Order: sequence, then structure tokens, then C-alpha cells
Amino acid sequence: MAALRLRLPRAPAIATLTSVPRRHAIPQEEVPPPRRPNTAHLNALLTSYGRCGRLRNAQDLFDQMPRRDVISWTALLTAYADNGDLASARLVFDDMPRRNAASWNALLSVYLRAGQPAAAHALFCKMPARNAVSYGAVISGLARAGMLREAEAVYAEVPRHWRDPLGSNALMAGYLKAGELDMALRVFEGMTVRDVISWSAVVDGLCKHGSLSEARKVFETMPERNVVSWTSMICGYVKLRMYRDGLFLFLDMRRAGLQVNTTTLSVALDACAEAGLVREGIQIHSLIIAMGFETDVFLGDSIIILYSRFGWMVDARRVFACMKWKDIVSWNSLITGYVQHNMVEEAHVLFKLMPEKDAVSWTSMVVGFANRGWMRESVELFEQMPGKDEVAWTAVISSLIANGDYLSTVRWFCRMAQEGCKPNTIAFSCLLSALASLTMLNQGMQAHAYAINMGWVFDSSVHTSLVSMYAKCGRLAEAYRVFSSISRPSLFATNSMITAFAQHNFAEDAFKLFTKMQIDGHKPNHVTFLGILTACSRAGLVQQGYNYFESMRSVYGIEPNPDHYTCMVDLLGRGGLLAEALEMINSMPQNDHSDAWAALLSASSLHSNLAYAKIAAHKLLEMDPYDATAYTVLSNMFSSAGMKDDEVMLKGLQLSNMASKNAGYSSLIIQEKVA
Repeated sequence: MAALRLRLPRAPAIATLTSVPRRHAIPQEEVPPPRRPNTAHLNALLTSYGRCGRLRNAQDLFDQMPRRDVISWTALLTAYADNGDLASARLVFDDMPRRNAASWNALLSVYLRAGQPAAAHALFCKMPARNAVSYGAVISGLARAGMLREAEAVYAEVPRHWRDPLGSNALMAGYLKAGELDMALRVFEGMTVRDVISWSAVVDGLCKHGSLSEARKVFETMPERNVVSWTSMICGYVKLRMYRDGLFLFLDMRRAGLQVNTTTLSVALDACAEAGLVREGIQIHSLIIAMGFETDVFLGDSIIILYSRFGWMVDARRVFACMKWKDIVSWNSLITGYVQHNMVEEAHVLFKLMPEKDAVSWTSMVVGFANRGWMRESVELFEQMPGKDEVAWTAVISSLIANGDYLSTVRWFCRMAQEGCKPNTIAFSCLLSALASLTMLNQGMQAHAYAINMGWVFDSSVHTSLVSMYAKCGRLAEAYRVFSSISRPSLFATNSMITAFAQHNFAEDAFKLFTKMQIDGHKPNHVTFLGILTACSRAGLVQQGYNYFESMRSVYGIEPNPDHYTCMVDLLGRGGLLAEALEMINSMPQNDHSDAWAALLSASSLHSNLAYAKIAAHKLLEMDPYDATAYTVLSNMFSSAGMKDDEVMLKGLQLSNMASKNAGYSSLIIQEKVA
């Protein structure tokens, strides 16, 4: 069968220009000449090239233009200015046959973007004519650079009809950045025209200054509020730890129908994390998903931090795994969460998977290993760190002091200084604590001189550590001299001085300082009462100690912890009130605190009361069958009482390690002897 051939009609030939029928033919001599390019169109194309970053095309077009006007020159200048080519922009400006305000403003913008406010100011002073844009740009640039006096001088020249709100807003922003709130408020109060930016700047400035009530008053009187003003106010509450107030305002913002942004949501998440508000945090996470922000890296990081604070590391890891894009903060947030919850193995696995690591990544793992007591691994990791900053050095030094390695703490501090890393006050306080524990008075005095040279003696942590160092080295008078050198010592320093008085049996001085600190506006805390009870114990002031102990709950609203109970057991035991001491232990919320039983054992030994010693030793060995002190004290008491058989039997139990194999038997023997 023959193939079917499809026949299509031939397409008509494309008509040429001459074949087109014309009703009125145009004579050859009447054909108009080619039109010359329109300068306005070329200027528009030149501007377009500049916005797209096609500087070569812009320059070529400019060179080929048959006619250039001031707009052409300004367009080329702006093209170079917008793309950061300061040198070329300046050449164009210098070659311009005629300049207008836009030309001057374009070059002004180049200098400001290049971080050369002084050059911009010099150019501004040469401008033959200025407009609102010129004034606003130079005031803003000078203010941002901290050149406030120059910005003020320009501001004073601004014609009133151009000053507000642009110029005033720029100057206010500079004052607020420099922390000069009063000057910013002065500008605000003198403004005749204010916009939402003006109001929002004042709210933000007052919040950052800590004047929250004033900020709220301004916020409530705002004629118009935008997302910036709401977020500034919410952030102000959160920074002052008024988390619930911040979240209530967040709810008001939602009720007002204003659309929140990622910054607002991040601040709300921070509030939930800091306040431990689990349900509210989950609700905000749900809101983020509903608004389509779940892919936002910034919010993803905040959610990881939120769940890490709650200890929900599985959920934090799930959020991390679902993030399409992860920045280094995402990785660090999860690693930090693992470290904070002692999941060091998981943190280390994640650390090794990181595509890039920064100082935070390395330091987190150094701290993680140290918290586990793995100081060798912590130090090895630190040595591998490519760039060791002061935070990393301080982390190692703090870990050494926390693990009781005082000599290494001193050595590492010296090494830190020798390797060119300037120590900070935290590392220095660790050094003082180590020197105090080693009772290295001479080195401590050298460190004191170093602190004076560095201007650190007024730092709260350094001041407190100096007081503690002199007290532990037996120099109470020097400790008090350091303490008295500060007009308003911190609560930490006061606690340290009270403890020093207590340890050196100056109970009355401790009580006087306790009274004075309250007059000065300091509220006693757990540490304060620990020092006061210790003073009572050392001085044998049983009734006074009871009164202070009872006042913790009734007067100060402080719940005694096991250390306070231990002080009371020691106080009663020293006074021979062993029955009351045992009753005090039994009244503890949890009476398995070994220090309290050790205090009873010590008091029983002091008063040669074998019955209470057996009770205390039995309890200590029940908690720790290897407690050498319990064996030794009880054995000595058996010996003093002439109970040779019991002494030999107890020593045999200890030497043969029967305490671990037959803990029940050894405890039973001791218990039977009590009866």
C-alpha cells in the first residue's frame, strides 16, 4: 500500500516592502532621515545597567552617547556609587561639566557607604546647594560613626521645614547608639513633626536604658504603632526578665491584628525559654508553622534553644534535622544543649559532623569534656583548637578550678598571659581562688597588685575573690581592708566577708555586717545564712543560731537547704545536744545528706558518745560502704572505750573490703552494738 502523503498548501511568500500595495506612495526624497537616539531613553538604560551591576555596559553606553546632560553624568556616577566603586565615582564627579544636587548627594552616599564619614562631611561643606536628602544623609552618617558633635553642627543648620522628621530621626539614632538617652529625648521633644520611626526610636532607647515604665508611657501615647515599636517594647520586658509581661504584650499585638515578624517571634521564644513556659513555647512554635516561617533559619535556631532549655533534646534534634538550611548557630545551639544536659557523647558526634566550626563550637566541647571530669580530653581538644580566644582559655581555667586542680589553674593562667591572650576578670578570679586554696599569700599579693594595675579591683568578682583569698590565707585584717575599700560592695563580696568573719571566730562582726547589709539594701540569700550559721556554730551560740535558722523561712522566705541543716547539726552537736542534732537530721526533707551525718559523727566523737556515733557511722556506711572516715572515727572510739574486740573486727572489715561485699552484715553489726 502506497504511503499516504499529506499535501499541505504552500505558505504564501513573505511580502517584501516593495510588494506591499500602497494607496499613497511616498516619494523617495520624502523618506524621513533616521531618528537620533533619545537622550532620556539612553539615560534610563544607563540607570538600568547601574542597578543591575553592569558597570562595563554602563560605561560603554555613556562613552557612545552623542549627547550627555547632567542626568547622564549623575546616572553613571550613581552606577559606580551603588556598586561601591569609590575611585571611579570620584573620577566621574570631577569630570562633570555641571553638577546638580543629585550628583553631590550620590558622591556623598559613596563616602558614607565606604565608611568615610569625615570625607563625606568635608564634601558636604563644599556643596553649593543642599536639600533635605543631603542633610539627612550626612547627619545619619556622622551620627552612626559616633561623630555626634559634627552631626549636631549640621543639624543646627538644617532649615526647619527640612529638619523633621528625617534629620531629627538621624540625630536621635546617633545619640541612642552612643547611649546618650537624654540628648535623644531632647531632640524628640523639640520635633514639630514626628513619624512612627521617631516614636519607635524613643521606645527602643528607653527600653535599652532600663526605663521600662517611661517606655510604656511613650508606647501607649503613640498615635500609630508598627511592628518595630511593638517588638521594641516586648524586647524591653524580656531583657529585664519580665517575661510574662512581654508575652502578654505579644498577645495584645496579635489581638490588635498587627502582623508579627521573625524578630518578634524570636523574642517571644526567648521569653518562653528563659521563663520555662513550656506550653506557651509550643504554641508559638505552632504559630510559626502556621505562618509559614518554619524554614527561617533564625527562628529554627531559637526553637532549638527553646527545647534545649526544657531538656527536650529529642525534639531539639528533630527541629535541627528538619531545617533545610542550617547556619553555624544551629549546630552550636544543639551542641550547647547536649553539653548542658550532660549528653557529651551526642555533642561530640555532632561536633565531628560540623561542616565548619568556630570558637563557640570548640569551647562548648571543651566545657562538655571538663564537666564530665575528662580534663585530659578537654585539654587535648583545646590544644587542637585553631584560634584560641579568651573565652576558650577562660573555659579551661574555670574547669580546672571546678575540678579542684588548683596548681594547674595557676599554671594555665600564666600560660594564657605568656601566649599573648589578655586574661579577663573571670579567669583572674579563678586564679585568686586557686591561690587562696593553696594558701599562696605572696603570689596572692602579687596578683592583687596586678589587679590594681589592670583596674580590676572594682569588679565584683575580683573584689570578692580578693576578700576570700586574704581570709583563707589568714589575713583577716587585709581582707576587711579590701572589702571596706569599695563604697557599695556587692552581695557576693558581703557574703565573702561574713564567711571570713565566721571562719576566724569573729561572730559579732559577722552579725553586725549582716545587719548593715540589709540597711544598705541587700537582701540576704542562702550563702549569707550559711556564713551566719557557721559563725553561730564556731562561737557556740545555740539559741542565736536557732533564731537565725527559723527566720530564714518566716522572715526572708528562704527554704533551708541541706548545707544549712548541716550547720545546725554541727551547732547543736558542738553544744552537746546530740539528741536535738539527730532530730534536726530527721526533720530534713531528705535525710540522706552525708555531710549532716558526718557532722553528727564528729560531734559524737567530740563528746565521746558511742551510741550516737554508731547511729551516724551506720548511716554513713549505708550510703557509702567505703567511707574511711566513718571506719576511722568509730574504730578510735572503740579503742578509747576499751572495746578491743569491736575495734579489731571493724578494722578487719575495712581491710578486707567486706564493707562492699557484706554491706548488710557490717551495718548490722554496728546497729546491734547500738542496742
